[in-house]
Amino acid sequence: MNLIWSAAVTTRILEYPDIMNQMARTGCQSLFIGFESINAESLESVSKDNNAVLYERLVEAIHSRGIMVNASMVFGLDGDDKSTFRRTLDWLVKMRVDTLTSHILTPYPGTEQHRRMEASGRIFEHNLEKYNTAHVVFKPAKMSEEELYQGYRWIYRRFYSLRNIIKRFPEKKKQRVPYLLFNLFYRKYGRITSLLTNVFPMRTLGRLGAWLSYKV
Repeated sequence: MNLIWSAAVTTRILEYPDIMNQMARTGCQSLFIGFESINAESLESVSKDNNAVLYERLVEAIHSRGIMVNASMVFGLDGDDKSTFRRTLDWLVKMRVDTLTSHILTPYPGTEQHRRMEASGRIFEHNLEKYNTAHVVFKPAKMSEEELYQGYRWIYRRFYSLRNIIKRFPEKKKQRVPYLLFNLFYRKYGRITSLLTNVFPMRTLGRLGAWLSYKV
């Protein structure tokens, strides 16, 4: 049908190579995946049994089909400490992960995680406007609140640095233009793109980006 599309999937997509093949054939360009962490202890704290080896196989499987990977990572899990940010960055760059969506662990009111943290006196912020995955609202287990917040900001800056954008440059030719548009004009120099919307409608810029990326 000549469609260009993206989706969100779990890491279990690795168990279904035929579906990944169909995704590639039908125009899938990018998959958003909740890796959450490469720290085994952190994954155990939220009852996830995945590991870095499985993650590497998954990223390689997706890239081999010409599909980009948007990795969702969560920082502040009970197994995380200050070294988690550097180790995560090194892994993301090594695997040439195309884009990163980073979050600070947020124990939403009404969840078991919030009830557990509240009972142990770890929740210090009750303003719901701060419950947006970009603020620290609880006391982390192995670092200070400031170390968690600054680490969250640090990994974004370093992941989207020019040096690491070059290091993560896709091997597949068809991925290169959309990769550069997202990494440079959405993340790295997003403020410039935002200023351009004062002159050109966002829809026009979006269509131009789509045409440059996929010639559609």
